Amino acid sequence: MNSARLDVETVQANGAERLRAIRLRLPGQAVKERMEIARATYGPLYTMGLVRQRVAETLPTKIGYVRSTMIDPIEEYRGLIPDEALLKYDDAAQSGLFSKFWVVTPTYYWKRQIDPWMLAEVVGTDLCALIARWDDEDGENQGERADHTGHPQP
Repeated sequence: MNSARLDVETVQANGAERLRAIRLRLPGQAVKERMEIARATYGPLYTMGLVRQRVAETLPTKIGYVRSTMIDPIEEYRGLIPDEALLKYDDAAQSGLFSKFWVVTPTYYWKRQIDPWMLAEVVGTDLCALIARWDDEDGENQGERADHTGHPQP
């Protein structure tokens, strides 16, 4: 009897693990779980609009200047990303929680400033997690866009 009971419990446990694995492969089925894991691992989740506002607000107010942001897909970002931020990106990418990664840079008009933010969009949602921030005190990333237009994105 004990061995029969063990087999039944093992099959049920394996069935539950199998169902969880199936749900994780289907983006719509695991949205809530992905959001909870992302929130626990990376902190609060934000909409892109709120992130753009917060990134722009990191710049001091200057009379006659408009604070804004530029958003580049991480694959197209031309500035130097520090090693620590790249490692955080790799960990987040391997987690399977995120579908897109962005680098958001504060700007005055279209001129990039310092301190880019790396964001990741949770699969199946429009919510983003902050993966990394870094200082660009040397100004390496100022004024360049991946599409070479030099104009902010709408």
